[in-house]
Parts: sequence; C-alpha cells; structure tokens
Amino acid sequence: MKKLFLILILVTFYQNSSLAGQYSDKFANCLMQKTTERDKIVLVRWAFSALAHHSALKDEFNIPKSKFTKHEIAVADYVQYILGTVCFKETKNVLRYEGDEAFLKGFELLGEIAFLSLTNETAVAEALENYVIHIDPEFIKRFD
Repeated sequence: MKKLFLILILVTFYQNSSLAGQYSDKFANCLMQKTTERDKIVLVRWAFSALAHHSALKDEFNIPKSKFTKHEIAVADYVQYILGTVCFKETKNVLRYEGDEAFLKGFELLGEIAFLSLTNETAVAEALENYVIHIDPEFIKRFD
C-alpha cells in the first residue's frame, strides 16, 4: 500500500510538472498570433507616448495630454478585445489554472511585440545603428 501511494504521488507530480505552463504557452501563442499589424501600431504609439513621459525625454517629446489619452483608449480597446474576445478561452484558462503570475508573464509579450515592431521597421533599425558614423576611427583602432 505504501508503495502504491508513493507511485501515485510520483505520477501526480510528473503530470503537474509536465502540464505546468501549457496554459500560459497557449495564452502567449494566442496573443502573438492574433495581434494584427494594426494592433501593433496601437501598441507602438501607446508605448512611445508612455516612454515620452520619462524625465530624460519629457522636454524632447512633448506629447499633448489629449493625444496620450487617445493612445491609452486605443490600447485599452485592444486589450479588452484580445483578452475578452479573441483569446478569451486562453485568458480564462491561464488565470484559472496557472494564476496571475503566468498571466502577467504572457501579457508582457504585448510590450515585447510593441518594441519588436518599433525596431523591425527599417528606418528605425537604421536610426538605431547610425550612431556609429560619429565614433572616432582612432577609438576603433584601439581594439585591433
């Protein structure tokens, strides 16, 4: 009997550990696959306007409160749509079976999607790399 109990515990643990993350994986996949190009634009605009509130950027990028509110509303609409309609089942399951932490981990993907969308655009990628033309060639020779 003791041996049977031990086997049941091991089988239960193995099943739980092998299933751990299945709902967050499905949730993350749904977010990634169902976020459209239009959605990515909404996320990029919102993320950029939010970052513009940083003290180092405030004076450089003056985004009017009305425009920022417009971006907030757009991202709120997107979140309600993606979680409440498109990925509803996956959202419910990850919250029910894996909890808030797993939900938040999957939800972090939305921020990653926004930043990937920013850097994947050719003009942005070039702008991020363009600083190298201002590096002193003598500085680079120091590493030869």
